[in-house]
This record gives sequence, C-alpha cells and structure tokens, in this order.
Amino acid sequence: MIQLTEQIKQFSPNILSKIYRVPSITTYNRLEPRPRSKDFAQSLSAAVHDGLWFLTRQWQMGELESEDAGSAIDARLITRQLHIDRMALQQNAASAYSDDIPMETQVEREPVPFTLALKIQVAQYFLLLHSPALKSAYLTAYQNNYRITGYTTDDFHNQELSKQLLISTLKRSFDGEKILADVKDGSFKTKVGVTPADEAAINTLLDNFKSWYLRIYNQPENAADYAWDGQKLSYNFSTAAPKKDGTQMVLRSSGYYQGNLDWYNFDVDLELRQLDTTTPLDSPIPDESAAISFIPTATAFKGMPNQRFWEMEERQINFGKLNAKTTDHLLLLFAEFGLVYGNDWFVIPYRMKVNTLCEIDGFVVKDVFGDRTWIQAADAGQDNNWQRWSMYNLSNKDHIGSYNRQFFLPSTLIHSQQSKPLEKVNFTRDEMANMVWGIEQIIPDSTGIGVNGHEAANKEGILPAPIPASSALIRYVLGTNVPENWIPFLPVQLPGSHQDIRFQRAAMPKLGNPPKETVKAKGVLLNEQAAPYFINEEEIPYSGTIVTRAWQRARWYNGKTYNWIGRYRETGSGEGNGKLSFDQILETS
Repeated sequence: MIQLTEQIKQFSPNILSKIYRVPSITTYNRLEPRPRSKDFAQSLSAAVHDGLWFLTRQWQMGELESEDAGSAIDARLITRQLHIDRMALQQNAASAYSDDIPMETQVEREPVPFTLALKIQVAQYFLLLHSPALKSAYLTAYQNNYRITGYTTDDFHNQELSKQLLISTLKRSFDGEKILADVKDGSFKTKVGVTPADEAAINTLLDNFKSWYLRIYNQPENAADYAWDGQKLSYNFSTAAPKKDGTQMVLRSSGYYQGNLDWYNFDVDLELRQLDTTTPLDSPIPDESAAISFIPTATAFKGMPNQRFWEMEERQINFGKLNAKTTDHLLLLFAEFGLVYGNDWFVIPYRMKVNTLCEIDGFVVKDVFGDRTWIQAADAGQDNNWQRWSMYNLSNKDHIGSYNRQFFLPSTLIHSQQSKPLEKVNFTRDEMANMVWGIEQIIPDSTGIGVNGHEAANKEGILPAPIPASSALIRYVLGTNVPENWIPFLPVQLPGSHQDIRFQRAAMPKLGNPPKETVKAKGVLLNEQAAPYFINEEEIPYSGTIVTRAWQRARWYNGKTYNWIGRYRETGSGEGNGKLSFDQILETS
C-alpha cells in the first residue's frame, strides 16, 4: 500500500483529479477466511473471551433464576385393567375370544363361495394326499359320484378363461365341494365304498384334508354368523370384559368399514350391560389394581436438537422444512414440541397385553430432591368441565360429550395383503330420477377372480319390444332402460316418520311381449340380503360410496397365516345419471 501511494504522487494534479473523480462500486462476490496458521485448535474451541459479559446478560434475562425443579428419578403408577374375553357379531350370541386370531379376521370373515376354480383346487389337493395305490383304487369312484354339474358356458359372463377351465376339467376332474360336504357329515366312506383294509389310511387322509381346508380358508363355522350389516354398510359387533362385581364393560363397534381396526372404532355401551354366551366362560379376572414403579427416561426422537455444542445431529428429519400455515394446528404443535419443549418430556415404558382396557388411577413422580408430585389427568377437576378434551379415550355410546378414560389395546393387524377386488359396487345418487343406483363395477366370476361388470352386462340396457309395421312418425315410450349392472334403490319412508327416508332395493323389468323376469344382481353384495333390503339414507351421501370385497392375507404374531374375504368402504366419485326417463315421445326410425 505504501509503494502504491508513492507511485500515485508522481502523477500531476490533473491526472490525479481525473482518477479520483471516476465513480466506482466496490463489490465482493466471495467472503472466506484466510488462515495464517495450520493449527485450528483455537478456532474450534469456541473460546469465550468475555465470560463476565455472558453471565451478566444471563442474569439480566432471568436465566439464572432457580425454578426448584429437579430431574425425575422415579415414577409410580396405579392402574386398573380389564381383559376382553368374549365377542358377539351383530345380534348373535356371544362366544369366547382370544388373541390367537386377529380381531379383523374374526370380524370380517365370511363364507367362502365355492367357485368352479375352488372346487377343482380342493379336488386336486384331495388327490395329492392319496398314495398311488389309493388313487388308482378310488379315482373312478370319485369321478362317478362327484361330477361337476350345474355349469354351462353361458354362466361365465363371456370370459374365455372360465369357459376353457370348464371344458378342460368337466370330464377329468370332480367336485371338491361335494367331497368336503360328505366328509363333514360322515357319508363319504359309505358313498365311495372304502374297504376295511384301506379305512385306516383313508381316515388319516380325511383328517389331513379337513385340517388343510380350515387352515387355508378362514371362515365362520355358521354361514349366518358374520358381522356385516347391509343396512349400515359396515361391520357391527360387540366385545366385553368381565369385572369383579359380576358386571361387564361392553364395547360396541357399529361403524367399522375401513379395513384397519383400531381403538377409535369402539364405544362404551352404557345401556347394554351383559354379553351372554351359550356356554359359561372360565376366564380369570385379573387384579384390577396394580402398582408399578418405573425409571423415567428423557424423550428422544429423530431430528431432535442435541444438547452438546459440538455433537452432530441426525439429518433424517429437517424441522426447517416445516411448511405450516396458521390453520395447521397439529403441525404447529408438533414443531413447538420438537423445537421448544423437547427436553421437558419424559417417557415411562409400560407394557400392556392385547385386548386390555387400562386406566391410570394414580401417577406419582419423585425428583432428585426427594419431592413427590401427584399428577392428574389433563381434563380432571371441575375447572376443566367446559373444555374437556382427551386423546385415546373411548366415547360413551349415545352420550354426546362424555367419554371413558380407559385405553383399549385391541389385537389388530398392523399390515395385511389384499388381492384385487372380487366385487365392487358403486352406490351413487341420481337426483334426476330421485333414487340411488347400485352399480356393479366388478362382479365375481367362477374362476375366483373379479371381472368387469360393465363388460359382462348388456350395455344397451333391456330393449323394448320391436315396433310393428306402422306409418306413424312418432312413438310413445313408457320408460327407458339402463344397463343390467345398474340395480335401482328407491326411496321409501321410515315407519312412523313423514320426513325421514331409506332406500329399498328394487328391480328393473325385462321388457318384452310377453314381459320377462326382472334384472337381478350378479354379485354377493346386492344379493345376500333377503327382500326387502333397505339401506339407511345417511350411508349413501351425495358423493356416493363404494363397497369392495377382496381376499385378505396376514401373518399373526404366533406365526400362523390367515386368509379370509373382507369388505371395506370408501368415498364415491359423485352423483350418477342412469338416463332413466318415463313418458317419452320419440321419433320412429
């Protein structure tokens, strides 16, 4: 800099004036440190050169004031527990229940229909259990006594795969459904003519055959014992836990249709006091009161700010990317918990068995100073009556605003596999016709899969009778028609009400001369309810609703695998228009 100044002085004053009068803009496109030493120890130590200033600022901001708050070193809980031991599906009698089977399986399962593919599968596995000698001795008897009957190629909704399956197996295979029925009622050996020499081997074979079928296809023993309520389009069942005083705590689930059962699907039924079983249950009632001691542990979560200065944090969660608006209360609470109060929370581990109802009666925390603090529920006391709100508590059925403080841990599945739909029905409102349509979008086929209901139905609807030879330019049409997979539901008044309605299943006539039979649904969902079949109006909103049947498969914690047919419901795609009209004047063509 000194040498540059001496060189500038050698210029004349005129030149210097021109240089200093030129305007300039100083910019920096990079700002970086320039170390003068290879030792970074002083920089990385983050040394404080004025510690007194920091202490005075902490005193000024009130950070040195004591709160008399010691760290928690002991926590004691007094809990009351009840255990579920029975279940009742709809209005049926209750039966014993254990956690050997997932609760979704017992609630959702329904009788498995014997399609052509299932009949052949059962028959083929039955043959696999035979030794070569037994197979050669009785195969002809099986084919003669258990023929596949009752099928024609017109029964398969124009599916070439189903027709080929029928043609290829009609003479070579036999009906596994008939064999299974005779095995269960004990008439199989007599009908086939089993010899005394083969009776022991056949008995072992039949026991393995029945065990295999029950293991592969989980279904209720009684065909009518399932929980689906067609009027509410949801599952309806109840569970109960016995108490020491001889009463029961009854939990009812009348609106479960999501496919994943959890605690929020249950309500405490204060009116229904008992769930009686056909046979007495010898289930032990646990001690309702139990005191347990724990060591509290500081809360830790992914992305949590670390307390140490130079401790590197995880990058799995970036709290800086939280895009919360003023109405995102849950996200704002989550951010405040993670960034502000994360160090103030403790975790107390508590193990519960499944199918358990648990309520905390007492909670005492001891700190390092020896002080004990009694902690009540957040909504306890008269001061909180106006703002009662709580998480994970069960609502009292038909008592708005009241709830039960017991937490319920049901034996439900975390994850299950689901097949493609076997059947799908879209319930949609038609405001122009003032009715509801049950549109069979997917219908079950005899191969055990679901096929397109629109392709299997008559797309043109049911055609009216042909017009005889006439010179008239117009014609009168009493009513138009819709495709065969559109099943009508008409509004009818509820008994004893002049305003409330419900929907009743009807049928479209097959017009002709003479008139033919009515159009019937091809699936299970619209046929399993005997006439009259009603659906509550609130179950089909203006957005519509879709009900689906599909195979479910899950592995339980005991290692067993369960397969069953379940149903779930979802929101529809809006209103529909079947283009149904009456009293039309149309041009003849």
